[in-house]
Amino acid sequence: MKKTKALSLAMATCCVIAAPAQAGWKLVPGGRPWPVGAAQVTPMSDWNQASAKPGKQGVAWTHDGFELNGLEIFVAVPSGQPLYRERSKKRNPMPKYQSSLLLPELSDFFERSFRTQYDVSDFTVKEASSGSLGGNPAVVLRYQYSVPGDELKREGVARLTAVNGKLYAVNFFAPTLHYFETGRTEAEAIMDSARF
Repeated sequence: MKKTKALSLAMATCCVIAAPAQAGWKLVPGGRPWPVGAAQVTPMSDWNQASAKPGKQGVAWTHDGFELNGLEIFVAVPSGQPLYRERSKKRNPMPKYQSSLLLPELSDFFERSFRTQYDVSDFTVKEASSGSLGGNPAVVLRYQYSVPGDELKREGVARLTAVNGKLYAVNFFAPTLHYFETGRTEAEAIMDSARF
């Protein structure tokens, strides 16, 4: 009897352990405005929104999985808070946004934040220019990066602005081969559609 109970318990434990973890995903339908915190954006096509947030004020979307493309939207990040979620305060602290930063300084803040979040070994700003986000003046960054142990080059485009002392940012990133150019047009259209 004891052996039967022990065997049943062991089999039940194996079944529980072997069950796949369910990632939380939400469909973001294309063609209509979608709320993101106090902002809204309008994607042209359907996206998948991960339940795990990249930061307290952020959401992360993908078409094909984050290794192939990702779109991050950060809304109203207050002064003194990091863009991305803090992972290791002692070993590798996340930079904190300061409302006193000027638009050109947001590019350095973004680079330091992105490097820390994704453990980036090589980050190069290919182009920094002025643009708009949500009808406000913004800095636009086109960048290239790679991660340790992976020779695949990746690119990204980000727009950052500050409104009433709070940071707003939209960042699209993907491998240079195929995925970046394929997704960039829609990502920039989403950035153009942002309203807050």
